[in-house]
Amino acid sequence: MAYREMNGTGSTPRTPEHAGPDQDIHMKEVKRIPEQEMLDLELNPDLESDGGDEGEVGQEEEDSKGHTAGTQSSKRTLDDSIDEVFDHSADFQPRINVHSPFASTEQLSQAGQRPTQSRRRLSSSQQSKFVSYCDEQLMYVQRKMVQNRGLNVNQGYASLVDLILDLKKLVDFIWFSIDGCSNTEVLLGQGIERRVAEDYEGTQNTNFGQSYYLIRISDDFLDYMDKFSLEELDDESRRSTLSRLFKMLLILDKIFARLIDGAVPGQYKLSGTDKVRLSGIAERTRVKVPNMLERAHIRGYHYEVTKIYEETLDRCG
Repeated sequence: MAYREMNGTGSTPRTPEHAGPDQDIHMKEVKRIPEQEMLDLELNPDLESDGGDEGEVGQEEEDSKGHTAGTQSSKRTLDDSIDEVFDHSADFQPRINVHSPFASTEQLSQAGQRPTQSRRRLSSSQQSKFVSYCDEQLMYVQRKMVQNRGLNVNQGYASLVDLILDLKKLVDFIWFSIDGCSNTEVLLGQGIERRVAEDYEGTQNTNFGQSYYLIRISDDFLDYMDKFSLEELDDESRRSTLSRLFKMLLILDKIFARLIDGAVPGQYKLSGTDKVRLSGIAERTRVKVPNMLERAHIRGYHYEVTKIYEETLDRCG
C-alpha cells in the first residue's frame, strides 16, 4: 500500500523517459567517461613500451622459437610412432605372383595347354588303389611331421616348402581323378575361363569320395603350417615360402569353390555337412596365417590374407 502511494497510480515502476521518434538529441549534453577513468580501464599498461623492454621481447621470441622447435620434434616423434603402428598403403598391394609356377615354367605351360579331358569314373579296383595311395601319402606326411618335432629331425621336413610340395603333389593326384587336370596350378593361370556347372552338363560323375581327402588335406595343412619358424629364414627364402603358402591356399580355394558350385564332371556338389566343416577350416586358416606373420614380424601381405578361402567362404555363407 505504501509503494502504491509513493508512485501514485500503481505498483509497476515508472519507465524512464526516452526521446521521441522525431525529437532532436543534443550530443553535447551526452555525458562522456572522464579520461582518467578510461586510463583506469587499461588492463595491461606495460604492453606498449617506449623501447625499454626490448630484451624481454627478444627473450619471448626465443622462447617462442624453442616452443615451435619442440612442437616440430614432438610431431616427428608422433609420426614415427604412427608409422610403427599403422601399415602403409603399399602393404595392401599384391606381393605374390600367383601365376608363377611351383616348379618349372615348362611344366606349367604344358599343363595349361591341355584341355580338361572327359573323365570316366574309376573302377572299383582303381578306387581301392586310389584310397590306399592317399592314405599312405597322408601317413607319410604325418610321420615326417612327427619326426620333424624332435624324434628324428634329419628324417623330417627341412622347411615349410617341402611340406607344401608334398601336399600339392597329392592334391594334383586327387584333382586329376576328378577333372582330368594333372597340375592344379592351371586353376590360377591367366586366360583360363571360369568353369561353371553348365559346362559339365551331361558328363559322367567321377566322384567316389575324393572330396574327403581334399578337406582332410586342408585341415592337416592348417595344423602343420605354424610348426615351422619363418623368423629364421633369410629374405629370399621367406618370400619363396610365403609365395608357395599363399598359392597353395588359393589352389585349394579354387577347388572347393568348384566343388560347391558343382563345376566338375557329373555336376557333383559338396554336401551340407562338408560345407560346414570346410567353413570352419577356412575361418581358422584366415586367423592362423596373420598370426604367423605377426610372430615373424612380417609386414604386408594384407591382400593375400584377404584372399585366403575367399571364394569358399562366399559360397558357404
